[in-house]
Amino acid sequence: MTTGGDDPWTTARSAAREDVHAALAPRERRCPACGMLQHAAGRTCTSCGADLTARHPRRRSGRKPRYIGLAVTFVVLAAIAVPVIGSLREDADRERARTAARQQALEAAERVRLTRDARPVRADGPPRPAGADQLEHRAKLVAEGETLIAADARARVAEGRLEGDIGGAECAPFPTTAARRAAERGRSTRVGRYDCVAYTSKFEAPEVQGQARTGLFGFPYWLVIDYAGSELVFCKVTPRAGEGGGRSLASVAVPAPCRDPAGPG
Repeated sequence: MTTGGDDPWTTARSAAREDVHAALAPRERRCPACGMLQHAAGRTCTSCGADLTARHPRRRSGRKPRYIGLAVTFVVLAAIAVPVIGSLREDADRERARTAARQQALEAAERVRLTRDARPVRADGPPRPAGADQLEHRAKLVAEGETLIAADARARVAEGRLEGDIGGAECAPFPTTAARRAAERGRSTRVGRYDCVAYTSKFEAPEVQGQARTGLFGFPYWLVIDYAGSELVFCKVTPRAGEGGGRSLASVAVPAPCRDPAGPG
C-alpha cells in the first residue's frame, strides 16, 4: 500500500509500453541514392523511389581460379616432362650402346691375345738311334717336350705375358682313359697327346687307389708327339671358366695341331 506519490506498478507498465512503441516504431533511414531521411517503413525512398534495402556484395569463391591454376601448372609440367623423359631415354640408349661397344672391343682384344698365346710351336726331337727301344725313345721325346714347354713359359714370363717363377714342366698322357694308357705302352702307337703344366709350385695331392700323387700350380699346355718322326708340337691353352667360376671375357679353340691326333691319343 502506497502512502503518496505515483504507483510504482503503474509507472513500470507505462515504461514498458513506451519501450514497445519505440521498438515497433518506424526507424529513420537515409536513402543511399538521394540522401533524404526516411521515416516510412517502405522499401523504397518516398523522394526518389530508390531501393532502401541494404545489399551486400556476394563473396566469390576462389576455388575455380585455384583449380584453373593447378590445371595450367600440370599442363606446363607435362610439357616440360615429355622432352626431359625423352632426353633421359636417349641418353640411356646411347650409354648402353657405348657400354656394348666397349665390351665388344675388350672381347675382341682378348681373343687376339688368346689366339697369339695358343699359337702352335713346332720342334724336332732327338731322332731314334738304330736299334734303340721305341718306349725308351718315346720317354726321351716326352722329356724334350717338357724342356721346351718350360723354356717357352719362362720366355713368356720375361715378356710380361705370364707371372711367376717357372720351376719346370711335367706332362702326362691325355685323355686319362684305359685306351690311352694302353696306347702309351703300345709299341705300334705312332702319335700321342699329353696334358702338360709349366709349374710354379707343387703340392701333395690325395692318393688314388693307394698311389701317391703330386699336384701342380702353373700354366696348362697341350703337347702332341709324332713318335716315328720325332716331331713335337705344343700349344699354351687357356681353359674356359667352369661352372660357378664366372664368365670368361673371351675364349678360343685349341689349334688343331695340338688336339685330336689320330688314334686313342
